[in-house]
Amino acid sequence: MSFRNQVTEKLFFPLSDLVLGSSVSKNLKFLQNSQHWTRSQIDNYQNQRLRKLIHHSYENVPFYRELFDDLNLKPEDIQTKEDLNKLPIVTKDDLRRSKDKHLASNIKKKELVFASSSGSTGEPFQFYKTKYSDSFDTAAALRGWAWMGYKLGDMYAKISMNPRSSVVKKLQDFVNNSLYLSSTQLTPDEFKKIALSLLKKDPWFIRCYPTPLLFLSRQYEEISKGVKSSSLKAINTTGSTLSTEVREEVERVFRVKIFDSYSCEGGAMFFECPTHAHYHPSEETAIQEYLEDSFTLANPERPLRHITTDLNNYASPFIRYDTQDYVVLGSDELCSCGRHYKNIKSIKGRDSDILITPSGKYLIVENFVAYFEWIEEVDQIQVVQNKRDEITIKMIVNNRFSENVFTKVLEYWKSYIGSDVKVVLEVVEKIELTPTGKRRTVIRNPEIQIDRGI
Repeated sequence: MSFRNQVTEKLFFPLSDLVLGSSVSKNLKFLQNSQHWTRSQIDNYQNQRLRKLIHHSYENVPFYRELFDDLNLKPEDIQTKEDLNKLPIVTKDDLRRSKDKHLASNIKKKELVFASSSGSTGEPFQFYKTKYSDSFDTAAALRGWAWMGYKLGDMYAKISMNPRSSVVKKLQDFVNNSLYLSSTQLTPDEFKKIALSLLKKDPWFIRCYPTPLLFLSRQYEEISKGVKSSSLKAINTTGSTLSTEVREEVERVFRVKIFDSYSCEGGAMFFECPTHAHYHPSEETAIQEYLEDSFTLANPERPLRHITTDLNNYASPFIRYDTQDYVVLGSDELCSCGRHYKNIKSIKGRDSDILITPSGKYLIVENFVAYFEWIEEVDQIQVVQNKRDEITIKMIVNNRFSENVFTKVLEYWKSYIGSDVKVVLEVVEKIELTPTGKRRTVIRNPEIQIDRGI
């Protein structure tokens, strides 16, 4: 362990918790130990945490108190995770409609952390976490990173489509030894700049969405010819489905392994383990249920509907929450990595198309959800490209929507996408679901060909 690693782990990390009122360091130590628990220990822990969550939610969260009362249930009726099937599955729409009834009445404002889902299904959603649950999630993510060899203080590059404006975030980047590289435009020139920065700074790890990473790898391969070596050890992907084709091409170019990950607002976190044989859920964070439905029975891979219960978020509890994602289970045998978590073979249901303009600019789902995540007047979106020079953005809006908001949104996207594309903004009553029950956020007419040579 280097001096930088020791200083970060023993000084910067605990000091950051002290200043911010968080508990990441303490939770990370717990999770580093609990990953070696037996299956029985994991189950017992989950059941203990579940009982506390149920009692808290009934006593302090109107949404769940009303739900229990309507079903003539008491908190004592839920003793183990097997009892969860006594409760209905809760959707994002259910929680959104409940408004303040989903917020616990006994959590002090200073303990609340505002959060928003990325809205990859076209349904951005704002809610609250407690500082404890936010810290626990961060710790779980860091443990997942440790599975790819990362140690606190190691230099890593985070590639994003959002500029870094917050002073606090910039300070955290410095403390965490993070190289933050951003570009709001997915163009060859922008990817070339990022690739040059990677070559110059030579980070040990990279974190990026799969689609931008694929485009970046094309530029990196071109400008890295003749470079003898790199300090890069691994790449973490997140945010959307990682296809086999993208994995193989990126690993060939960067000459390291990808460790894929998945998370959602309901507390679910999955990380690819060191053997690359499975994803494992962070079962100290949430209880996972995997259910059959009509789509499952019709699909040869038998993907199961993923339902999650967050064990730590007492501010806006998620109990039997429908993630709208599907997973394919792996073997019931103990993974060769030695961890007793559930084995997940693959994550399904998060694919989105890529749009391309006549000038060659690429647009992906994250471009749109990063913007609409903070437009509270819009509840759902869908972006459709039927012609290369025309893009339609469909919106389901709420009663706060106005003509001024319509104009602001339209002008933003006309400017962002460019003058070579006609942008059509539509307010609609309904957005059709896919056969899996999800809303596709970005749809491109397959006749519009993508140039894969970026």
